[in-house]
Amino acid sequence: MSNIAITGWGLISEMGNDEQQILKSYDEKTEVKGGSLEFDHNLKPAKIRRMGRLAKMSAAVSEKCLAMSQAEPGDNTGIIMNTDYGSINLNIEFGKVLKTPDLSSPSDFANTVSNAALGHVTLYFGLKGASTLLMGSNGLSYTIRQLEKKPEQKIIFCGADEYCEPIANYAKEKYGKNVVSEGVGAVILENNKNSDWGYIVGDAQSGIGYSPLYQDTSDVKDNYKGVIEKALKEAGLKAEDVDLVLMSGDAGSGVRAYEEAAVVEIFGEDKERRFIKDELGECFGASAVSSVIVGSVLVKNNRYKKVLVLGTEVSGTIEAYVVSKERV
Repeated sequence: MSNIAITGWGLISEMGNDEQQILKSYDEKTEVKGGSLEFDHNLKPAKIRRMGRLAKMSAAVSEKCLAMSQAEPGDNTGIIMNTDYGSINLNIEFGKVLKTPDLSSPSDFANTVSNAALGHVTLYFGLKGASTLLMGSNGLSYTIRQLEKKPEQKIIFCGADEYCEPIANYAKEKYGKNVVSEGVGAVILENNKNSDWGYIVGDAQSGIGYSPLYQDTSDVKDNYKGVIEKALKEAGLKAEDVDLVLMSGDAGSGVRAYEEAAVVEIFGEDKERRFIKDELGECFGASAVSSVIVGSVLVKNNRYKKVLVLGTEVSGTIEAYVVSKERV
């Protein structure tokens, strides 16, 4: 079992950016609106002037992580980022400029690189620990594995993808409603620390080999069952120990039926559950960590003691995380 403490977090999401907004959205079951989101920060203007939007959002949530956890950046503080599309809007605009006589800013070109946001955040905060970018992959579990190898370090895990209108329009046409959202979420994870925000006490992953958002769905119930059972086993828990399941299927996606069937088979029909992407939207690289943050806020406010969070990445990775009020 992991017992990795969530000592701080930052979020830019359809459900809001702070604790009370998240709880209000959760209770009211707000719908996804789509579009770019507003966010506050205390970043120094002179140091962020060359950052693209994705980097600024990633720095803003990382800033909140560090402040909440009272962690001092340094040799033992690192960052691992996950994104599916990177600075996709800047890449689209840059591609248009290349077809015209106009010139583009050199900083725009630099920010089209996939790991630009990671580099900006690392330099801004002076992070000298682990520094890794994963594209469309399971970055949160990767972060946990790094902490198990080197327990003394602190790692920010940040998942980030900006709103992209062409992708959002495709999904809306396919499913008949707003599905795609913007999202950036970050948690700072530490070993051997007490935390009001709870602990990740078990996790597991599996791959289905395709994106359920873009492709027709085959029967993947057994994939979900296997991931759930493995996460519970790692946490040393039984199904009845879990109070809430946050499921991950996109609105309208065929994977929902198989995911929920797996949950019902393991936990029973009466287990409280909901598809959290109905409120968060599909925010791609930020989806799993944003859902974990929602679970963390719920256990911190004593709504539940143990929450199982499921994630379904656009890459086809299925994830499960057990967020617990107490260590197990």
